[in-house]
Amino acid sequence: IEASIHSPNLEKSIKAWSDALNPGGAIIIIDDFLSVGVPREDPDVDLFAKSWLASSVHTTADVASFAQKYGTELVRDRDLGSEYQIIKLNYRNKAPELRDEHGRAHQGWLGSKVRQRLTVQGKITYRMIVLKKKGEMTDFKRKMTKSTCDAVPVHSKASNSEAMSITIDPVLMSGKGGGGGEKMACISGWYCCDKGGEYFDDLEANRTDRTRFLQLPKKLFGHYLTSFSKHLTDFYRTFPNDYPGKLQKGIFLDIGGTGSVASGMQQVTSKFSHFAGPLDYWVLDSDQGAKKLTNAIVCDIDNCPEAQTCGYDVTFSHTVLEHAARPWEAFDTIARITKKGGLTLHLVPWSYQYHATPDDNYRFSHTALTSLLEDRGFEILDVGYDLCTQPDDVQRKKKDEHFKEIWLTYVVGRKL
Repeated sequence: IEASIHSPNLEKSIKAWSDALNPGGAIIIIDDFLSVGVPREDPDVDLFAKSWLASSVHTTADVASFAQKYGTELVRDRDLGSEYQIIKLNYRNKAPELRDEHGRAHQGWLGSKVRQRLTVQGKITYRMIVLKKKGEMTDFKRKMTKSTCDAVPVHSKASNSEAMSITIDPVLMSGKGGGGGEKMACISGWYCCDKGGEYFDDLEANRTDRTRFLQLPKKLFGHYLTSFSKHLTDFYRTFPNDYPGKLQKGIFLDIGGTGSVASGMQQVTSKFSHFAGPLDYWVLDSDQGAKKLTNAIVCDIDNCPEAQTCGYDVTFSHTVLEHAARPWEAFDTIARITKKGGLTLHLVPWSYQYHATPDDNYRFSHTALTSLLEDRGFEILDVGYDLCTQPDDVQRKKKDEHFKEIWLTYVVGRKL
């Protein structure tokens, strides 16, 4: 619904919409909403209601309250005005002056001016909200949903065949040349990782203060390579030993796997090919230089119709998703393209210097990654922080914007 603000009675409209929904169904509303704390009796708000025929000027909290009465609940609230910089790009940060129209109420052009004024002043916001009908979807719909997405192959214990014997090593490769290139001792020329345990033990031994809301449990500090290799090994060992056999071979998709050549980085082609194990190794990248590769999908992960729905056994990224313009949409894509039972593994920064290759937009805590995946149908197998520090020789010889210590957040999830 794109015009709920014109409803004569929004509560009645929400009741009618809710009554029409099956359990698990959704109402999506994109419209203007009154900001919290702004009175409905505000003269400019009243003028907006009259001139724009906006009979239902409400806050999103009002709408959530209406929804609760009729068996639906607010599950998503996005500030589209801020996301798309409407005040800056559409309105040039200007709140227009209004002239007296001698009592005339419905003037479309006047309504648009008042709307701009209220938006710039922060009295109304342009939002998308999602209301979901409580209860589970019907068995028929659940079966139809499951049938649209293939599952990863699993070895049957009842069969006479054996499960795959394989081990994925926790190593980093340069990615230059075939077979992954050469082994790397550290994550980069600036940092070596797996320092989280040292940090925690030193903090506990020497701390002077203890503030509960600052503390993280020791179990959240680990080595991302160890976690990734363990879960990939466990995953591949569920495959039948004769995989792929008569099956079509699956794909390990490395998102952002070539590096941003446009930003001056050197292209890599096989940095994590050893993580693919029995699968074919493919990369997905927005960098146009990837078009030269035969195993590449060139698109923006935020919106990539080129990537096949339920087409990938493993989806993976390594310090990439902080560059996404809208990472929630990137995770929508990841959820769409990962097979049922498939793995998704990601490493992103939490504390890290600004690095525009070509953009640098977000940082992620462990709770952020958890909600981004759980909200999209994944269970979390592991999540935590890996601390990386500069070796002594780097600290002696180099100095620029690089932090002396960085925190990286890692997550492993399985598609349900």
